[in-house]
Amino acid sequence: MSTTSSNGAPSLTNIPIIKFTKLFINGDFVDSVSGKTFETIDPRTGEVIARISEGTKEDIDIAVKAARYAFDFGPWPRLPGV
Repeated sequence: MSTTSSNGAPSLTNIPIIKFTKLFINGDFVDSVSGKTFETIDPRTGEVIARISEGTKEDIDIAVKAARYAFDFGPWPRLPGV
């Protein structure tokens, strides 16, 4: 959330809570196959504000297979164009 300071420049008052820290694959938020994470740092304070799932080749392969299946058998490719 931000507010405007007296000089018109935005100033941060609160950092929003990071809600999504997992990978979004096949319609679900999931941990990475490896279980590894990386830290997200607030650059103002150096404080760790979240740990995010670290995707790997295996996660990409799973996501691509899910996307291929959704494209081949789901409704999306048969929807009318705009």
